[in-house]
Amino acid sequence: MADPERTRLVVLGDAGVGKSAICKRFLYNSFCSKYKTTVEDLYTKEFSLGTAQHFKVDILDTCGNPQFPAMRRLSIANANAFLFVYSIDCERSFETVKRNFEEVREQREDYQVLPIVVAGNKLDLPADHRRVTVEDASEWLYCELPKMRRVYNITKII
Repeated sequence: MADPERTRLVVLGDAGVGKSAICKRFLYNSFCSKYKTTVEDLYTKEFSLGTAQHFKVDILDTCGNPQFPAMRRLSIANANAFLFVYSIDCERSFETVKRNFEEVREQREDYQVLPIVVAGNKLDLPADHRRVTVEDASEWLYCELPKMRRVYNITKII
């Protein structure tokens, strides 16, 4: 069997929005309710599509602290895909996602062809905790869509 194709997914967002929780849920189907600050964690998982197609995904769970801009720039430079995470109960975290997206757009000439997912996290909170509405997220996403080459299943993501 040939070496699997490898891709790097970089997870960006504010501290405390649940980036690590999403990674661990996806990789291990586990959840930890205790918050632990992440400096940077790298996970690798191998996937198979049928018998002939194998690939590895390196998931880089980044620090949500803005004090490490050099680390963020390096992460952006080496990414093949992005997951931007905000918490629906924190408007500031949504603004951080917008800034992170602008950083990608400024740093990567190929941003239009990179897979990018924006995830609103903590949907399990009571409805009255929501500070970022679906309409707010949709409005921003639809403003950015004309700048992207391909968009798939955007309404399923929102």
